[in-house]
Amino acid sequence: MDQFERDQEDTQLSVFGKLKTMEAVQLSRGLIRTGRENEDSIFIYRLPVAINWSKYPISLTAMIDGLRSASSAIGTNVQFAIWTSDFAPNIAPVCIPRGKMHWQSSIEGPAQVCELLAAVRQTEMLNFLSNEDVLFEHAGAALFELPSGQLSDYFVRIGNLQSRAGFFSAIFFWMIEYLRDVRHIMCDTWSVSTSAAVVADYLMIYNGSAFESVPRVTWSFSPSYIPSSPVKEKLIFDAVHAAQVSGGKALFLSSFYSSGGLELAIADQLAEYDARDSSILIAIYSVLDTCQYSELMLCSLGAFLENKGLRGKKAEPSSGIEVLSVSSTSYFPDYRTAAATPFIGRDIKEHSNFWERYCGKQLFAVHRDGSTNSDMRHGHSRHHAYHVNLEAFFADGEFLKSLTSRIKGIASFSNLFLDGSPASLVLHASLGMAAPKLLENAKIFTVPDWREISERPDCLQALNQNGARSIFLLPAVLSGQTIGDLKRHLRETALDTMPNIHVLIGLLRPSDQVVMRNYLELGAKYSGTGELSVVESVILPNFGRRECPWCREQDTLDAALGRSDLDAVSRDIFEARRDRLQGSLVCGLVGNEVFFPVSEGSRLPFYGGSLFVDAMIGQEVQKGELESIDGLERSRALMALVDDSLLSEADLCCVVANSIQNWRNRTVRSSVRRATVDAATVVSDDKFNEARLRAAIWRSLRPHELALAVRVSTGFEDLVGRVYDQVDTIVSHRCLGLEASIAFSGEMRLRFGSQYDASHWGPSGFLWMPEEVPEE
Repeated sequence: MDQFERDQEDTQLSVFGKLKTMEAVQLSRGLIRTGRENEDSIFIYRLPVAINWSKYPISLTAMIDGLRSASSAIGTNVQFAIWTSDFAPNIAPVCIPRGKMHWQSSIEGPAQVCELLAAVRQTEMLNFLSNEDVLFEHAGAALFELPSGQLSDYFVRIGNLQSRAGFFSAIFFWMIEYLRDVRHIMCDTWSVSTSAAVVADYLMIYNGSAFESVPRVTWSFSPSYIPSSPVKEKLIFDAVHAAQVSGGKALFLSSFYSSGGLELAIADQLAEYDARDSSILIAIYSVLDTCQYSELMLCSLGAFLENKGLRGKKAEPSSGIEVLSVSSTSYFPDYRTAAATPFIGRDIKEHSNFWERYCGKQLFAVHRDGSTNSDMRHGHSRHHAYHVNLEAFFADGEFLKSLTSRIKGIASFSNLFLDGSPASLVLHASLGMAAPKLLENAKIFTVPDWREISERPDCLQALNQNGARSIFLLPAVLSGQTIGDLKRHLRETALDTMPNIHVLIGLLRPSDQVVMRNYLELGAKYSGTGELSVVESVILPNFGRRECPWCREQDTLDAALGRSDLDAVSRDIFEARRDRLQGSLVCGLVGNEVFFPVSEGSRLPFYGGSLFVDAMIGQEVQKGELESIDGLERSRALMALVDDSLLSEADLCCVVANSIQNWRNRTVRSSVRRATVDAATVVSDDKFNEARLRAAIWRSLRPHELALAVRVSTGFEDLVGRVYDQVDTIVSHRCLGLEASIAFSGEMRLRFGSQYDASHWGPSGFLWMPEEVPEE
C-alpha cells in the first residue's frame, strides 16, 4: 500500500471513529434525510465518485465496513453502498434486515445488478426534479415555444440543477461506463457547461488516481440550439478533432431530448464526418423512452410527465393562452408581458439604399441550399431561407462602384488569400477590375480552411515576410464564425504581422445588429488586423431548415398528403406544390412560385402605394418625380415603376424579411415587456393590404409572432371571412386562401374548426375548402 493510500485510509478511519448515528453517516456522504422516510425506504450511500476504487481496495473495505458499523441506527431499512471500479459501477449490501432478505437476490447476478442500478439511477435523477425552478409548467395556462420551434406545455431547465448537492457526482457516476476513452466533452448549451467542466475534471482525477500520466480532457459548448445553429458543423467538427488529437473519443452531452431533433442533428453531422464510432452521445434527461442514436439517457421523463397531465410538444395553442419563448442561447423562458410594437419608418427604410441598388436584378432567392466557405471544407450545403447569389452580386455594376469607393487610397498588397469558393473568385476578379494596381504583384494563396495556415509553410513565410502587406478576401459574413477562425489562427501564426493584414468582406449580412456594429463601427479593432473593409452590408434573418417558412410549408403539405381522406383535386394541387418546393433547393424560388396561389402559375396582385415599394425601387430622379404626384395618380406611377422593373417576389420577401428583422433587433431589448407585431400589420384591410405584400409579411414572421399578433386582433375573423367567402369577388382576398391556411392553420382550427367537417383539416391544421353540397 503506497503512502497516498495510507494517508487516505487513516483519514477515513478517523472520520468513521467519530460517527455516532446513521444521520451523521448520511451527512458525511451528502445524503440528508427529508423526514419522509419509513421502514420501506431504501438508503443508498455513494462513495466519492472521482476515485477509481479498484486502486484502493483497503480504503474501499474500510469505507464499507464503516457504513455497516453505523447501519444499526436505522437497522429496519435496506441499505446499499455504490461505487465505481475501472469504469464500472458496483453495489454491495450494507444492511438487509430480517424479513427483507429478498433484496439479497437483487444483487446475486449481473442482470439483477444492472436492473437494480437502473432503478436507483431513475429514482435519483427524478428526485432532482422536485424543485420548482427546474420544471416549469402552468397547468395549461401558458405554453412554451422551445428552441426547436415546438410548442410544449412544460419546459425543463436542466442548468438549474447544477446548484443541487450531488448533481455533478450523480451524472458522473451514472455515465462512468462510457467515459473510459473520452478526451473531449461538448454539451448542447452553455447552461450546462459547468457540468461538462466538472465531469472533465472528475475524469482527469479518476484517470490519475495512481499518479500516472493523466490524459487531458477538454470541454466546449454550443452557444445556441444545435440543430438551428449556423455554426453547428464547425462546433461538432472541432469537438471530434480535439478528441482525436488526444487519441480518444468525443462525448456529446445533451441536457434534454424532447423531439429527438437534437439527437438526430448531432448523429447526422457525425455521420457526415465518418466519426460516429469515435463519439458517444448521452442525454441527461429525455422525454423519449428510447433513443435511436445515443448510447445512454440517464433518465426518461415520459411516465413522470404523463402522470402530471403534461402533453409536451403535442400541446396546441388556444384562445387566451400566452406563448412564452425559450431562448435558444440562455435556455431561459421569457416571462415578459407581450406588448404590441408596430413597425416604424426606420425599420423599413434603414437599408433602403441597398435594396434600391440591387432589387430587380435576380440576385435574391428564397428557400435555397448554398455553401459558405466554412461549409465547403466539410463538403455539404447549408439551407438559407433568404439567399443572395454572391457570384452575380459581386459582378454587378453597383457592387463594383461600392468596391471602388471602399478601397480608394489603400496601398498595394504583396499577398492575396482567398478560400477558393466560386464567390471568392468572382470577388477577386472584381477587385482586380476596380483597382488593377492593388494586386499587380500579389502572390495568390488558396486556403479553403483558415486552420490550414499553420500547416502551410508557404503561407507562413509570405505572412511573416518583413514589410509584406496581405489581404484576405471573405465573400460573406453571417454569424462572424469564419472571421473568428481567421483571427484566432492569425494570432497563433502571424501575430507580429497582423497590423499589415487587410480583411475585405464582400457582403456583411448578419441577423444581429450587434454583429453589424462590430464590423462597421469597430472595424479593424474588432478583427484584430491592421485594416478592415466592408463593401456592402444588410440585415437578414439567418433562418436555416427549421425556421425557413417554405420548409414549414413543405412539412404541412407532407402532413396533408399523408391523410387518406384528402380529395383527388386537393391531392394533385398539394403534390405539385410539394414537388416544386423540393425541386427548388438548387436554384431557389424567385418569381410567382414563391407563394402558393390558388391557381397554378398565377401571381398574387400587388398594387403599389406601399412604403416597401418606396424602399425597393426608383432612382433619385424617379423619386423626385413621384413626390409631385398625389393620390391614385402617384400609386399608378409607382406601380408602373414596379411593372417596368424586374422586381421579383423573392426581392419583396427579402426586403420584408429585412424590415421585420430590423424590428426584432430594435424591440428585443427595448422594454421589460415582450414585443409583438401589431395586429394591423398582420390582418387589417387598410394597412399593407396588397395580397403579395401581405403574403410576404406572413412568411417573414415566425409562427409564434403571427399567433401573438392575431390573438389580440379584432379583425382576424373578418380577414378569414374575406379570404374564404365564396361570394367575395375581391381577388386580393380570395387569392390568399392557401397562404392564409399555411400562416394561421392552428389559429383557424382553434376558432373555426367546429364550423367545418373535421376531415377537411390536416394534422397541422391545414385547411382546404369543402366541396359545395348542392341543396336538395
